[in-house]
Amino acid sequence: MAQDPETGQTSGVRSVDRALAILQAVAGSHDGATLADVARQLSLSPSTGHRLLTTLQERGFVRFERRTGRWMIGRSALNVGANYAASRDIVALAQPFMQQASVLCGETINLGLLEDGHVTFLYRVEPRTRRSYVPEARVRIPAHGSSIGKALLSMMPEREVQSCLEQNTLVPLTPHTLLSQNALRQEFESIRRDGYAVDNQENTLGLRCLAAAISDEYRRPVAALSMAAPIERLKLQQVAQLGSMIASLAGDITTAWSGRPALR
Repeated sequence: MAQDPETGQTSGVRSVDRALAILQAVAGSHDGATLADVARQLSLSPSTGHRLLTTLQERGFVRFERRTGRWMIGRSALNVGANYAASRDIVALAQPFMQQASVLCGETINLGLLEDGHVTFLYRVEPRTRRSYVPEARVRIPAHGSSIGKALLSMMPEREVQSCLEQNTLVPLTPHTLLSQNALRQEFESIRRDGYAVDNQENTLGLRCLAAAISDEYRRPVAALSMAAPIERLKLQQVAQLGSMIASLAGDITTAWSGRPALR
C-alpha cells in the first residue's frame, strides 16, 4: 500500500480519514451539502469527493437528493448515532471533569438530575475527605430549593416547567427559599443570562451552591454539575468567578456528551 510522502500515512488510512471528514461535513450542514461544498471545504478534487461520497452512499452513511443536488446523512449514520446515544453513561463521562472542578475550587462537586420535580444526586466528589462516590442515600431535594434544580428548570420548555411547578408545592426549606412562581421565573432568566444557578442558603442554612446544566445534542438538559460550600468559604464576591468556572466545565461535559459546543 502506497505511503503519502507528506503525512506518512498509507493511502488506505488517508482514504478513511477523508471519508470520515466528508461524513462530518455533510452532518454539519442542516440542509445537506453539494459536491462542490464538500470538495471546497476539505480541499479535495471533485472526482475524489464524488468517489468517496458514492462509497459512503453504498454503505448507507449518506444519501443523494436528486431534486436539490445535495448530499444528506443516511440511515447507517443514524443507527451508529443511536447506538452511541444508548451506550452513554453521564456519570462515567462527567467524573474526570468533576475531579478537575474539585481541584480548581477545593470544594464538594455534585452531579444530579431531576426526577418528579426533585433533584437526585448521581455522583459526588469531596476533595477535603478525598472521597469520590455514588451517594448511598437517595436524598431528593425539591427543585425550587436547589441550584441543580433551578439550572435544569431554566433550560426546560415552558410546558414542562409549568407542569413541574404545579405538581410540586413550593415548600419553604429555609427562610431564603423562593416560594413564588414569579420569583423563580425571574431567576430562570438570570440563570440563562449568566450560565449558572445559585442556591443562596435556600435548601440548607449556611450552605451556598452553584450549578450549571449539561445538555444533549438537542439542547435538552440531562443533568447538572454543582459546587457546594459553607458560606464562610464561598463568599458572595466569589460567586461570579466560581459560577463561570462551573458553567465552563458543564459546557465541556455538554460537548463531550452531545458532540455539539455548549451555548455560552
